[in-house]
Amino acid sequence: MGADDEWEQELKEAEDNLNLHVKELGKLKTEYDHNLNKLVESYYPKMKPLKAQVYHSEQVSQLLRKEIEWLKMVLEKCETMGEGNFEEARHMDAERREMLSGAEAMFAQAVESLQGLKKEDLAVMRKYEHPPRLILETMEAVMILRGEETHTWEDVTFLLCDTYFFAFFVSKAKSYDKTSLTDETLEKLKKIVVSPEFEPNIVAEASVPCGAMCQWIRALYEHAQIQRITAAKTRTLIDLHDGLKRAEEGLRAKHDESAGAKQKLEFLEKEFEQRRGDLKDRYDQTMNPLQERFLEAHHHYGETFCSPRRQRYAAGGAG
Repeated sequence: MGADDEWEQELKEAEDNLNLHVKELGKLKTEYDHNLNKLVESYYPKMKPLKAQVYHSEQVSQLLRKEIEWLKMVLEKCETMGEGNFEEARHMDAERREMLSGAEAMFAQAVESLQGLKKEDLAVMRKYEHPPRLILETMEAVMILRGEETHTWEDVTFLLCDTYFFAFFVSKAKSYDKTSLTDETLEKLKKIVVSPEFEPNIVAEASVPCGAMCQWIRALYEHAQIQRITAAKTRTLIDLHDGLKRAEEGLRAKHDESAGAKQKLEFLEKEFEQRRGDLKDRYDQTMNPLQERFLEAHHHYGETFCSPRRQRYAAGGAG
């Protein structure tokens, strides 16, 4: 066997050895991913309802805190002015506008997000034949706010045309009557907005336009909730004290409910992270030596391929 043949044989052996280590690493990575997915699948169904429960409880608690804040202000002014002289509709107007100002700012920011969208973002959405769930839910909420009866993907695609979206939808979104949301509409929206995944930053990962629309939907929903809390009512001091007591009791109940769900969720999350860490450690014990042998094989192949014998071999072939 000549020197060239020896070099070819050595190069082939180095290449075969390198490919063997690549296959071993690939097999181990596939096995690790499979076992990690099985672990996720065993924990996610347990954690998902708890996350939804905690999220919903916190949303309700936030509204109850606003209601308590409002009732305390009404009570204070009613007691100061005297029950016979106090009119909630007239004497709480400034406080009402102040409490609504946060939701008004949210709405303005949402409109700015819609106005800042690009045609390229809509083009990506229009290409979907089977859109992700978050996109479908966002567009369903948009159709509910528009008063549409049907909410299929085929029904909503016309909104995504460049001309209609920027010339009509965005302008209508900006001038949308925030006081027009009925209880029936809010109830339809509730099943969508109570999801912990229905947040602008999360929805935007699936679709930038839907992230902006989600922001708009949540701003409208928030405004409608606060509008109902601050709506002027004819009530006595006794009514106000009773309402405050109910709200405070409701807040405590939600706190207890959320605390129990949080405790269960934290336990599952801690257990999941522990098992995931154990799984990674076990595979690292095998993976790390394999990676070292792969690097050695790669280095050996590179040295063999770039050896002076290759230059002589190439020169001989050229001759």
